[in-house]
Amino acid sequence: MQEYDNRSMNSGAFITGLLFGAAVGAALGIAFAPRAGAETRRQLADSSRTLRDGAKKTYSQAREGANAAFSKARDAYDRGRDAFDRTRKDVQETISEASSDLSSGVYPRA
Repeated sequence: MQEYDNRSMNSGAFITGLLFGAAVGAALGIAFAPRAGAETRRQLADSSRTLRDGAKKTYSQAREGANAAFSKARDAYDRGRDAFDRTRKDVQETISEASSDLSSGVYPRA
């Protein structure tokens, strides 16, 4: 499980780095291309919008994934806590019954 999580995090970091590098490369390529200033600024603005939209989408997907994982973890915790409470109650009842039987002189038969 831990190995999978590490690979997943490494993949996410790689993809983020790849996107960032591509954006920087595109911006530099556009900045040094032989075009008119207005055309270059328009292309930079378009590239910025595309990058921003991609970042928003990636953030949204990451947030949804984190929320889903948190929800699953919370559900598992709640189920575990409920099972623990039921088991504790059963053990307490069993001990109480056994204590009552012993104090009243009633012994279980073997």
